[in-house]
Amino acid sequence: MTATTSGDLYAPEVWEDAAQAEFIGKSIVATTSAVLQDDTLAGQPGETVEFPKWMALGELDDLSEGTAMTPEKLSQRSSKATIKEAGKAVEITDTAKLVGIGNAQDEAIRQFGVLAARKVDADLIAAAQATVTGGITYADGTTATDSAPLTWDSTSGAVFGWDAYVDATAEFGDDLEPEEFGGIFINAKQRGQLFKDDDFVRADGSAGNDVIRRGLIGTLGGVPVFVTNRVAADKFLVLKNNSLGVMWKRRPLVEQDRDILARTTLVTTNLHYAVKRLADNGVLVGTLTA
Repeated sequence: MTATTSGDLYAPEVWEDAAQAEFIGKSIVATTSAVLQDDTLAGQPGETVEFPKWMALGELDDLSEGTAMTPEKLSQRSSKATIKEAGKAVEITDTAKLVGIGNAQDEAIRQFGVLAARKVDADLIAAAQATVTGGITYADGTTATDSAPLTWDSTSGAVFGWDAYVDATAEFGDDLEPEEFGGIFINAKQRGQLFKDDDFVRADGSAGNDVIRRGLIGTLGGVPVFVTNRVAADKFLVLKNNSLGVMWKRRPLVEQDRDILARTTLVTTNLHYAVKRLADNGVLVGTLTA
């Protein structure tokens, strides 16, 4: 165990108040409408989460007078996710608290919140892109099938903009209503490319849009665009509403304790949750290749 000692902090004689540590990429994905957040697991036993889903019926049949209709079976399928735990601990000596600049205990707690948000975002993006062998099972005993998102690879250069968006979203077929999408998520490398595109509309607070959400840079084709480096360079995600899920067993919890013999304060955080792609056809993973 490594404690934060006075030697890890600056003495106050010649310094101003300590600035807060900065992080690149705070919570972006998890706070959008692309992600369904659910707390129904809280207090419930078990480490595996089942996500049941109704399967779609076929199109309506043409009927002939006097001919009986043939009933079609209504069935369900499901996929699973495993509860995981993440956390961080900091130990601070009394001497460090007394002689150092700033409140180390409060700063640790602040950073815990940022790190928890980054962790969940990263796991959501990983889940969005994952292919799970045999990940979908069927209630009627049909053989399990793989779970995978929609994918698109460019053939006209590694530039993200209107042309790439139009070509990629053809994977959604005729199911492309902007209001049904939670967002387009790109790496900072693609931001400059998008800013040069005439079809991109920058978010600037105009037209009554007084609140600009974290990471939001504008819209493309009526869909909000967010920048997060949890998405790899030369990749982008297009997510429908509620296409990803965070199922909380326990939201981030901060605990503090004293070691009176060592004269230290221990501050910890932990969270228990499961992330899952809830709709394979609601997630598009784009790859920009030269």
